[in-house]
Amino acid sequence: MGILRALNPFNTLRRFAKDRRGVSAVEFALIAPILITLYLGLAELTLAMMASRKASHLAASIGDLAAQSESLTNANMTDLFEIGDSIIAPFDGGAALKVRVTCVTMDKTDNKAKVIWSDPHIWTQKNTNDSPVVSAITTAQLPVGQSLIVTEVEYDYDSPLHSFLPAQSQFKDTFYHHPRNGSVVVRKTS
Repeated sequence: MGILRALNPFNTLRRFAKDRRGVSAVEFALIAPILITLYLGLAELTLAMMASRKASHLAASIGDLAAQSESLTNANMTDLFEIGDSIIAPFDGGAALKVRVTCVTMDKTDNKAKVIWSDPHIWTQKNTNDSPVVSAITTAQLPVGQSLIVTEVEYDYDSPLHSFLPAQSQFKDTFYHHPRNGSVVVRKTS
């Protein structure tokens, strides 16, 4: 009789349902992939937010340094662009980091912003009077006869984990600074 009871499939299922050994291991096996995925996703999100903040800080710093100068030479501009690689560290600068510094003045004749000079780094072109960042400047932002330093930054962030952000993310920021030592920052080509 005991043998028949042991072979009864319902009794086997009942014993299996009552057995609580290994429940923790099964629960862990079900929950662990979710927790690991959540952890890696948060780590990747944190790195992306750090890169975005560093790109904004870079634009503000370069614009502020340019606005403090009375004039900028080619060597000064090279130094400013090299500062960008230092600020964006530990993230890779190089070709992923584009910086453009432009000096704009408000024209007295037509009340439109005009480019005095523009220096791109890694960017393929300089700003012109028709550039969106220049044409968007109004007389409320820039009085007639005054000038403004416009600093644009684009950073192509490539995630080191590649699991949650498989494509590159691009962080952009633009800062506007009034010259501190005069009405305009002069650009010298020597």
